[in-house]
Amino acid sequence: MSSWSWVRVGLFTAVGLGLMLACRAESSSGPGTGLGGGGGSGGGSGSACDALEQCCASIGDAQVKQQCIDSVAVHKGSLNPEGSCAAALDSYVSGGLCTVGVGGTGGGTGGADGGNCALGPENTEAACSDGCDNDGDTFIDCNDFDCGKFEACKKPAENSNPACSDGIDNDGDTFIDCDDKDCQDRIICKGEANNATCSDGVDNDADGLIDCADPDCRKEAIVVCNGSSPVSPLPGPSEWPALVQTRCSDGLDNDNNGFADCADFGCRDNFEATICQGLPPESDNTACSDGVDNDGDGKIDCEDSGCRGEAIVVCNGTSPASPLPDPTQYTALANTRCSDNIDNDNNSFTDCNDFGCSQNPDVTVCNKESTNALCSDGIDNDNNGKTDCADFGCTQNPHVTVCETTFAKCSNTLDDDNNGFADCLDCSCNPAKCNSTAKPNPACL
Repeated sequence: MSSWSWVRVGLFTAVGLGLMLACRAESSSGPGTGLGGGGGSGGGSGSACDALEQCCASIGDAQVKQQCIDSVAVHKGSLNPEGSCAAALDSYVSGGLCTVGVGGTGGGTGGADGGNCALGPENTEAACSDGCDNDGDTFIDCNDFDCGKFEACKKPAENSNPACSDGIDNDGDTFIDCDDKDCQDRIICKGEANNATCSDGVDNDADGLIDCADPDCRKEAIVVCNGSSPVSPLPGPSEWPALVQTRCSDGLDNDNNGFADCADFGCRDNFEATICQGLPPESDNTACSDGVDNDGDGKIDCEDSGCRGEAIVVCNGTSPASPLPDPTQYTALANTRCSDNIDNDNNSFTDCNDFGCSQNPDVTVCNKESTNALCSDGIDNDNNGKTDCADFGCTQNPHVTVCETTFAKCSNTLDDDNNGFADCLDCSCNPAKCNSTAKPNPACL
């Protein structure tokens, strides 16, 4: 590559990385940490910008040197001068153009107190509080996602539908609800399928239809619309919660779509319908024989489609099995059905390839992480490289509640499973964060 090519690549990388770091630091509410000494046997001074200037001075190629010198002013004038200079310095060093401030036996970017930094992972309490970019990813201490699980770096989240509509600055970043960038993907801020956005006179989803004229506003839990017209008199926000709970528990198909109450996605997927959130699944042998409509869909026990899975031994179609097995027999009978090479529920999946077996807490032959105990024991029980709440077998199993999967845990602003991510930043609540097509929790729609 020619010297001029190096100049262009070096400057582009230096400025780009520098500004990226500056923006990242500006948007973070974690504790600020200025860079200290340059560290390493290569020398370095008390600030990253000083070290960058030394780097520029040491470059032999005149064109590259001048380009480097010119870039220093850009980095010093950024939102985060030290972070920007540090990123630029890293780019020049990685390109082999200088050795100031890095390398040798010391390494690192320099600690908050001006000392050297230990190179390595940034995933311990010590590494997350030393003022260093230990792992060289340009993010320091609490600004590094790897540090998010430590108490000193934890902060409340504001990224769920409930937290983005409560009128509170939950994460303390001075932005409230939909003015907070962390709320921009939530339906309360961009969709038109809840009572607030269906009565604000705005075309929130930009489909050309406003409020009750939008079909999204005619669902089971929407109480501000009467068909395509506003309800008259229009109920105020303080009245919505009680009205929503009534519509989602009155046994009526209010929107005439063939489903009522919590069996209707208009209630189940609406974060305002708290009566339908956090209900236990009706798809194991205990819930399918207790005479209770556990999931609030209007169907009890064997009448519920969830009670016709591969491992359900208390039902024979829509009727109870006769004789009805004793609870002490559930596991043995379920294991037999889940290892007989027969598609017992006629869904084209057999035995442990069927969620009816692999997600059923009565089944033990599938070697899956399918219970609260197995999803919190610190062991990779199914040998798939994922342990406990890092395993979709736990986070996508409705019977598992120890992970950050319930509506309450996905909207309480806390990192409940201590993995460094709270609420809708957690794959358990919002599978799209891990490139899964699984449906997000209503708190994260």
